[in-house]
Amino acid sequence: AACIWLIERHVAKQPGVAGVEINFSTHRARVRWNERQGRLSAILAAIVAIGYNAHPYDAAKNEELAKKERSRALWRVFVAGFGMMQVMMYAIPAYVAGDGDMTPDVELLLRWASFVLTVPVVFYSALPFFRGALRDFRLRRVGMDVPVAIGVGAAFTASVWATLTASGEVYFDSVTMFVFFLLLGRLLELRARRKASESSSNLARLVPIMATRIDDDGEHEVAAKTLRVGDRVRVLAGATLPADGIVTLGQASLNESMLTGEQLPLLKQAGDPVYAGTINTDAPLEIRVSHPIEESRLAQIMRLQDHALDDKPAIAQLADVLSRHFILVLLIIAAAVWTFWHFHQPERAFWVTLSVLVATCPCALSLATPTALTSATANLTRSGILLRRGHVLDI
Repeated sequence: AACIWLIERHVAKQPGVAGVEINFSTHRARVRWNERQGRLSAILAAIVAIGYNAHPYDAAKNEELAKKERSRALWRVFVAGFGMMQVMMYAIPAYVAGDGDMTPDVELLLRWASFVLTVPVVFYSALPFFRGALRDFRLRRVGMDVPVAIGVGAAFTASVWATLTASGEVYFDSVTMFVFFLLLGRLLELRARRKASESSSNLARLVPIMATRIDDDGEHEVAAKTLRVGDRVRVLAGATLPADGIVTLGQASLNESMLTGEQLPLLKQAGDPVYAGTINTDAPLEIRVSHPIEESRLAQIMRLQDHALDDKPAIAQLADVLSRHFILVLLIIAAAVWTFWHFHQPERAFWVTLSVLVATCPCALSLATPTALTSATANLTRSGILLRRGHVLDI
């Protein structure tokens, strides 16, 4: 939520930009700008300048990027999970051993083994947290990754120092476990977000890529998005209609369940309207395109979905406001906690402060609210209910 606020504010300051709305769940931005005052390339460059990547929306490229994101997330969770299990095996003997049951050289060996296994967890699995925190510091703001990076980095550094000096306590098991559960939570959030946003993508896939256009020279295979009003199109039995139109020749039964929910095919003949995304079940048809694909009924439904996802209910707006100020308040509280313990029990000041940073990580505040709203919208869509405005979810 804090990242969205930053990008929206930064892009809104660019020349010619009239408005910008970003949907957290779909990772899509809707930008309105005056081409005479600013260029799209300048807007994209402005986003890159503050540490984020952006490109014009393309369904195929978006799916490819999503697959890469899921793959990286899985590998990071795997490395963190494997490291956590192995480090716990070396940490348990130190926890259960009594006084004199473990010699110093064995304890030191277990610490070094834990250190070796924790290094890839910190420098690979936890890398997104450090990158996010570094970006926040560079932009002079505090985000959700800041307390995580401070907690992980401080605990790891203190444990390394304890290992090198053979004194104090090590918390390699706590570091690996914390990173694993945080990454696991983000992975589950990513899957929920992708699943919820698939409803709109599934509608887009209903329109075929190619269409058979008829002209004076015969039939030609063309891209469906190039069809214009007045073009004649042949739709074979079993094929999906590429555009809205009027039947000019033939009769056939069409499955319009994706529009109406009615599973029984409806008979269509000359003069009847037909719609993109419906399926011709039994006989060839010739239709005349009445609307381009961007103005089809299917496109209108997709725009309704996108608008419902872009519209932030009051609860989402409240979460955005709270998340922007929560981290700063958290860091102030952590500083106060350290000051208090430093004067009462200095040896515990560091670990108590670290516990405050870890336990108060606002992941749920920034991630759960938009994910829950997107999932609710997707579930309503699958039930045949389309939201025009997101505020109805506040009821």
